[in-house]
Amino acid sequence: MADTGEKPRKRRFLGGWKFIIAAYGVMSDTSVRGLTVKMFNVSRYCTAQSSSPRTLNYNVRGETWSASSIQTSLSHISFTLSVDGSVMGTATQSDTSFGPGQSVSFNLTFTDPTLNPTMLPLSSKLVLSLSATVAAGLYGSTEATSDSTIETFASNGC
Repeated sequence: MADTGEKPRKRRFLGGWKFIIAAYGVMSDTSVRGLTVKMFNVSRYCTAQSSSPRTLNYNVRGETWSASSIQTSLSHISFTLSVDGSVMGTATQSDTSFGPGQSVSFNLTFTDPTLNPTMLPLSSKLVLSLSATVAAGLYGSTEATSDSTIETFASNGC
C-alpha cells in the first residue's frame, strides 16, 4: 500500500446539531408569532329580566391557531370585541394548547347593558382581538392578533 499522505476526513456532527437547533428555533418563532384568530359565526340577541330593560348580547364563535410547526401553548387568553368602534366587552378563556395543524375553538358571549337594543344598525363592523402569552419550543412572548368582519343581522332591534 502506498502512503498518499491523506488522512481520513472527520465527520462534523456538531454542525448538524447546530442546524437542527437553528431550525427548531425558527419553527418556535414561527409558531409564537403566527398566532391567528378567526370569527366564523356571530349572532346578536337580547335577554330580558323582569326588573330591568333588555340587555344586548353578541355571541361569537371561532377558532384560534398558529402557523405552527410544533406544539404551541396559550395562557392568559383575553378576547375583546368591538362593534362599530365601541368596545362591547372582554372575555377570558382557560389555558390551552394545540399541535401542528390543529386549532382551538371558542364560543364567547359579550354583553353590554348600556346600549339600546331597540335601535341597532342592520350591519355592523365587528373586530375581535386576542391577546395571549404564547409558548412554543424555545420561545415565548405575549402576542396579539385580531379579525374583523362586516356582519349583517336579520333585524335592527330585539
